Amino acid sequence: MKPPPTPTVRRALIAAAWLLVVFGGMIAAVWGVGWSLEGGPQPSAESVAQATHLSFPDGTDVLESDLTQMETPTPGDRAEVTVDIPSKAFDDFIADNDMEAPLLAGTTPNGSASGIIPAGCNDDVCYSATIVVNDDAVNVRLTVTLL
Repeated sequence: MKPPPTPTVRRALIAAAWLLVVFGGMIAAVWGVGWSLEGGPQPSAESVAQATHLSFPDGTDVLESDLTQMETPTPGDRAEVTVDIPSKAFDDFIADNDMEAPLLAGTTPNGSASGIIPAGCNDDVCYSATIVVNDDAVNVRLTVTLL
């Protein structure tokens, strides 16, 4: 039987280099997964308004949006959008889109009022929404389906 090779500085350096390469690859893989899950920048309120065929007042912030099905709009395509509408402009949002008055259902754990905007349709889309009323903005989570 042959004895194991004697450790040398050269072998130790090669092993250390391989460990660094493997460790660097693992870090790069974790970073890549995190980057892909992060998503890109959110579209502007104008882009969301154009895709969903709804009008949003000035000062509306888009928090989340999934407009992937709306890229080639066909009947039945859906979009999910979460926006913050300034409290002072929320009545304009309801009126401009011919929506029914929101129904308050309760409060969130932090004390904000919550409720729904009754599902409805206009000439272009059908929609449903949940809302959370904060001091300075109304958080609206919309689901929109093209007609």
